[in-house]
Amino acid sequence: MIFRTILWIAAAALSHSLSASPALDVSGEVQASRQARSVHLWWEGLPDDAVEASGSVTILQEQTNSYYMAIGFDGGYMGLQNVQGRHVGIFSIWDPLSNAMDFSAKSESVKDEHRARVVYAAEGINVSRFGGEGTGAKTMFGCNWKVGQKLRFRVTAEPEEGDRTLFTGYIGDASNEEKIAAISRPNHGRDARIKMIHSFVEDFWRNGHSKTIARKAEFSGFAAKRPNGESVAATGARFTGDRNTLMSVDCIPVSGGAIIQTGGDTENTHVPVNTSFSLETAD
Repeated sequence: MIFRTILWIAAAALSHSLSASPALDVSGEVQASRQARSVHLWWEGLPDDAVEASGSVTILQEQTNSYYMAIGFDGGYMGLQNVQGRHVGIFSIWDPLSNAMDFSAKSESVKDEHRARVVYAAEGINVSRFGGEGTGAKTMFGCNWKVGQKLRFRVTAEPEEGDRTLFTGYIGDASNEEKIAAISRPNHGRDARIKMIHSFVEDFWRNGHSKTIARKAEFSGFAAKRPNGESVAATGARFTGDRNTLMSVDCIPVSGGAIIQTGGDTENTHVPVNTSFSLETAD
């Protein structure tokens, strides 16, 4: 088992308290005073009826309390974090009626019939509920990822009886893949497909100093599968940032994807914020 090492329960709790704080809901100027800007890649050319999404992330420059999200979609997210120097992975699914921008949401206020639930977790995975950024089910695990190591993520969506969808998350490298967890969610009118696929880099340290140091990761090879098994590769991406007003961000197209960077002395010299670009053909 090359990816998981040990489960850091304390790190899981800390990560949630930092990255899902109601303090996120502040002005762009306040954010600029204390944290690096969150930057995203919204993958273009992928189908809206996808039942699988996959892509790779290579962390090129890490900092403590940073999140390198590999696969985000309208139902959940999966990626890697540095939490006070500890390396962890995360896979979460929102409750069907949840609003991810509701920073006051409390997990315990959600009725059982509206909850996403973890139905499978690999040995040592920490299973919990979350709130404060919408609500949902979360799994976290110790993960011995390294700077410069390319890791592949994959999320699948399968229909279940009773108007539910089973989302399953996997992580791997060039030689193998491990099933991390499966989370069942009642649909309640929410789309059972994987759409709005995106990636991002986030600073959740937010102590004023964290904006002065850089974080950087390469995202590549993003694709999605339709219900008939057809695989469709991303043809482009849109580079965006959150409401933070800092311009110390950049996006550098590379073969089959892009590098995004935020913080420190980063300059926006390649792709401007809020701009789409075509992907270079992968080698």
